[in-house]
Amino acid sequence: MGHDAPPRWDRRMQQRLAHGEAAALGELYDRFASLVHSLAHRVLDDEDAADRVTREVFGYIWEHPDSYDPKQGPLRSWVAGITRHQAVQRLRQTEAASARDCGPDAPAPAEIEEKIREASTAARADFIVTSMPAPLRDALELAYFQRRDYRQTAADLGVTEDEARRRLRLGLQLLSTAHNHQALPPAHRTAPAPRSAPGAARAPHAPRGPRPSHTQHTGQGTSAPPGGPGHGRSR
Repeated sequence: MGHDAPPRWDRRMQQRLAHGEAAALGELYDRFASLVHSLAHRVLDDEDAADRVTREVFGYIWEHPDSYDPKQGPLRSWVAGITRHQAVQRLRQTEAASARDCGPDAPAPAEIEEKIREASTAARADFIVTSMPAPLRDALELAYFQRRDYRQTAADLGVTEDEARRRLRLGLQLLSTAHNHQALPPAHRTAPAPRSAPGAARAPHAPRGPRPSHTQHTGQGTSAPPGGPGHGRSR
């Protein structure tokens, strides 16, 4: 199956989650857990923190399925946006705590924000690359990352040089949008008490077995992403 789930699947998944179907959360986790964990790790550069964010993201999705609007884009993009927000928020909290511990030797606020911005941009760039059609992604890999020229890229891809240029140009245009999005601000709302639910799925690298309840890991509460309605429901 392609990177972006079919719109019909997206809508059906939201409906199943909204009706409290436990199996739907498991399906969603199996499909997107690796993506969530990799994006969180790209921002935080910490395995344990990425695991916590992964659990928080699926906890938020379980409590706020109505925050997703299929008309605004694929479910995969929505999940990635929640992940990026949650990871950036955690990074900001971590950096602030570290700065307090450093006292007068702490980095300037502008330096901290620059670090957060760079981490957020890198995560968005990763998501864009993995979401690209394979022909564009392959052209970028050869020409940009492996530093092949157009002729070599065209030969490796089995296309004309003009087509290789076109693919690379489109790929770079998509990738450039990563730099047009600022790091998401910290959320000011927290989710209400979680509805009675199955556990949000385990972190990707945890041993297989019963999934722990997401009520055990939300810590400071699962923050609503910016722009989302954040309608948590209790059942």
